[in-house]
Amino acid sequence: MSSGRFGSEAGYSLAEVMVAIMILAIAVIPMVGMFDAGLRAALLGGNYDRARALAAAELDGIRALPYHAPDGPAGGVRELYPPPGPHACRTGVEIPPGFTCRVRTAFVSVGPPGSPEVVEDPAARTMMRVEVTVVWSGGRSYSTTGLVAR
Repeated sequence: MSSGRFGSEAGYSLAEVMVAIMILAIAVIPMVGMFDAGLRAALLGGNYDRARALAAAELDGIRALPYHAPDGPAGGVRELYPPPGPHACRTGVEIPPGFTCRVRTAFVSVGPPGSPEVVEDPAARTMMRVEVTVVWSGGRSYSTTGLVAR
């Protein structure tokens, strides 16, 4: 008689298949952690980019305002954002959900002659430092600062 239909065929045993699956699982589990870390980093980077764009747009909107316009329809920077603040962002830039935007201002003057320093000077009325801060979930924030002058 013949030895049977499967007697001459070679293949993998159940034990070999199980070992291969275990090795694959051990290799895949760290990869899942890397994907999770990558997703978190991408989300954080996206939020950072949104905050940076929002702060820059708000600062540009403030710089576009006249410095002092008490009789103007919208007023100037001195009237809309009197020091020290904080004031809500209000130049019309859309603020995404989960983000807050604040503006702080201070009257400043140039430091001693020959110095590039700008120092806070409440008596000065011709130049203001404007700091726009955007905060989003997790307490993360982005700030940008600029000067507005008469």
